[in-house]
Amino acid sequence: MTWSIDPAQARAVCRTADEHAQAIDDVVTATANAFDTAQTAVGEGETSAALAEVAADPFLIRLAGMRRHVSTVTETTESVIALYDHADYDMAAQTQSTLNGWEP
Repeated sequence: MTWSIDPAQARAVCRTADEHAQAIDDVVTATANAFDTAQTAVGEGETSAALAEVAADPFLIRLAGMRRHVSTVTETTESVIALYDHADYDMAAQTQSTLNGWEP
């Protein structure tokens, strides 16, 4: 079995995934700001307390967690691509030196 990757293309996929995931940050921020604005508009009382409860909803926490997860995955993948790239270079250098009769 043989396989190879195009490091530049793989990095581009990681960058695109991370760029798309940045939209999650915007959603979390906009939603949190909307809750703050709504709480300010209604003032003190039960409605404000209810808005505070909804604002603390695990949904926003999950969104932020998803964003962190995507960042972790893309950063890790970028590191693996760098290792692959380096190992590929080392393998090519070793093969070239062997073909030229040199010991690596």
